[in-house]
Amino acid sequence: MKQPFLPPSLPAFLSALLCHASLSAQTPPAFQAAGFATLSGYGLDHLTGGTGGKVIEVRDAAEFQAAVERTDIKSKAERDNAPRIVRVMADIDLGTLANEKPGNEIKAVGRVQVRPHTTIYASGDGAVIRHGIVEMHGAHNVIIRNLAFRDLWEEDPTGKYDRFGWDYIRITNSGKVPSHHVWVDHCDFGKCYDGQLDITHGSDLVTVSWCHFSGDERGPHKKSMLIGHSSSDNAATTDRGHLNVTLHHNWWENIDDRAPRARFGNIHACNNFVNGAANATISVSGAVTLVENCVYQDTRIATSFSHAADSVAKQHGGTICIVGSLNQKPRPPAKSDDESDRFEAEQNFRSNVERVHLRFNPPAAFAWEKLNELPYRLQADPVDALPDLLRKQAGTGKLTDADLSKTVR
Repeated sequence: MKQPFLPPSLPAFLSALLCHASLSAQTPPAFQAAGFATLSGYGLDHLTGGTGGKVIEVRDAAEFQAAVERTDIKSKAERDNAPRIVRVMADIDLGTLANEKPGNEIKAVGRVQVRPHTTIYASGDGAVIRHGIVEMHGAHNVIIRNLAFRDLWEEDPTGKYDRFGWDYIRITNSGKVPSHHVWVDHCDFGKCYDGQLDITHGSDLVTVSWCHFSGDERGPHKKSMLIGHSSSDNAATTDRGHLNVTLHHNWWENIDDRAPRARFGNIHACNNFVNGAANATISVSGAVTLVENCVYQDTRIATSFSHAADSVAKQHGGTICIVGSLNQKPRPPAKSDDESDRFEAEQNFRSNVERVHLRFNPPAAFAWEKLNELPYRLQADPVDALPDLLRKQAGTGKLTDADLSKTVR
């Protein structure tokens, strides 16, 4: 079996596969890449981002777009193979690009498409990206760290929030070219119209770590993270064998749904803290989700393998395996005459397979020999002090220059 990567240029990364974060004040967390994003696959041996490339400092939307899209390079082949490190030096309003459909209240929305082999980061307290979408559109080997995302929400009178596809980060494909090997770390996502971070259309080998997802004083954020865009037959053709995602040490608070909602893929949810949600970790349409040492508080449905149209009754159920996790002070279930709703409430925070019998979905583009085991090592922290740890360490402003230097050399 191919082993997870160990970047050859970073000998200090000897524990890259161990995302062990001690709860002891004497041993700070090891903020290093781990999980699916570190595996070899798709012809890529290592997750390196823009390591070895030109460092470009950006201070406004035009500079940011030019840097991540490589508009200074005429050849597409060269644009897709030139590593680049983009250092965000100031808050950036992507709305000045005005290249995305505007809303009723937000009149200018921007979008940038990140090229392969890119690291995007801010140092210190981080930087804020406003009014815009950062998209991996068939891109690979991308690292995004220490950025906050804000001001992409307006009220939808229908309450459905499906008119505008405004996601802060969107990881998707470009025709038949999937995005893969993406690491999003220590970012902070405020309330937005659609997804805070969506992983769809056959994207693969993604890790999201130490991020903070939340609503605000206007109310909970509606749809936080979607993994797998649809349960249709066409979606199944695109997504089966892909959507392998690690979510570790993330903090969700004040949301309605999707921490995450997953279809078809394999999700390892480890050491996440969900504080306040209607529906949290949803694994349907054949998705397999291992919930390991997570904490749920003030949540109505903490975990579910049958939800809405993707229900067991309609043969669209998924798999949930819960290990070492807590469901504290749950909200009472919603009153409903719908049989599927009652089933979901009855099965709330219950595994539908024991760990010893858990089998992940086979991958399409990387080696995974023992499907009852994870293809990487990730040491889970105990749950007792997890909420306090994530309140202190998730989101922006937690990375030192030494932490960042491991991915910006």
